[in-house]
Amino acid sequence: MEPMEINGSVDKNDSTNDDAPEDEYEPIISTPSVQSNGKKLGVSVNQHKIKALKWISYVLAAAVLLYSVKDIMFGVRMNREETEAVQDLEGEVVPSIKQQQIANYIKGTAIIRNIHITHHAGTSLCGQMGKVPNEHTPGFACMGKGRDNDTYWPEEALKASPFDKKRGVVAGGVLYNETKEWVTFWRQYYHFVSGEYGSWDKTLHQTNWEYENLVSMIVMRNPLERFLAGGKCGGFQTKIPGDPSNETQDIYWEYANSGCADNYALRVLTRDPCVQGANTTSECLQGAKDLLNRFTFILDQSCLNESVEALGNALHLNFTKDGFEGRLHKTHPSLIDRFGNDTLYEYVQTRFRRDIELYEWSKNRSIVVCNCSNAPLCVDWHVVL
Repeated sequence: MEPMEINGSVDKNDSTNDDAPEDEYEPIISTPSVQSNGKKLGVSVNQHKIKALKWISYVLAAAVLLYSVKDIMFGVRMNREETEAVQDLEGEVVPSIKQQQIANYIKGTAIIRNIHITHHAGTSLCGQMGKVPNEHTPGFACMGKGRDNDTYWPEEALKASPFDKKRGVVAGGVLYNETKEWVTFWRQYYHFVSGEYGSWDKTLHQTNWEYENLVSMIVMRNPLERFLAGGKCGGFQTKIPGDPSNETQDIYWEYANSGCADNYALRVLTRDPCVQGANTTSECLQGAKDLLNRFTFILDQSCLNESVEALGNALHLNFTKDGFEGRLHKTHPSLIDRFGNDTLYEYVQTRFRRDIELYEWSKNRSIVVCNCSNAPLCVDWHVVL
């Protein structure tokens, strides 16, 4: 964040210097002077009131400024107990909400729910979570019943559950007052579930992500990489099989201007449908930041293998990493080389600027911060949890 620069000046006639000559003020009608030890005091009561009011106005203005700076620095105001351990009145350490969620998962009472934005490594992550010994995940991408009849799926229990309307999909939209019931039911069967989001869903902001038995997580990805990735939205996948080329420049320009590609991840996470290309507002961006701040974990896909390892350590997961790193870490040319067109590259950067801002903001809040510039081949990382 760039430092704030505050311009302005104070008129010399508004000075509150006690040494200023009294004739600088406009004439006022003085109240009778107060006697002290038989001598008159030279400053009237009204002048004291004017000075006091001016000082109060300056103090209030400074307080408002500091409050605004705090909001800009931290993105969203959160209660202290939501983000860090505190001490109660007797000096005992009280865990934060997120610490309590992690502890409850380790005890076996909490479930992990992944907010899977399409093509943000959800399938790979699901495969890894399926390796946890003595635990289960839904068969189809950790979201629902798989095609294999041997896949673990509580069919009979589901028919009698309060979630009949969501039959076949574990992680459908869950409202705030449904969260506890949802967790209680599904934790009997699974330790990790995933819900896929390819468009805006109002229930994301309505779930009780602070519930003590719900561990939430999301993988964030560079929007420019997501734009070039397979599985393009709006039917463009069949029209654009690979990176831009001389033959596909026109269709890529169409894709860059499409509604489905517009600030893709940001559009999923906003509080309201507010994405408008390069004209997307900072308020729209802030709604997505507020939501990310509520999740237990953020992972950066640019060093996903290290992030999943750190997640496993934090949650005491005992899974093997064999084959995971090789599948995720693919070597690509630089993004600008992959675009093959400086004008298209710069246009997409401008149109998706708020989505890019969100990703850059989230990187510093990831369980692992990737410090290298050659994503996704990041090896210089440190755990921030």
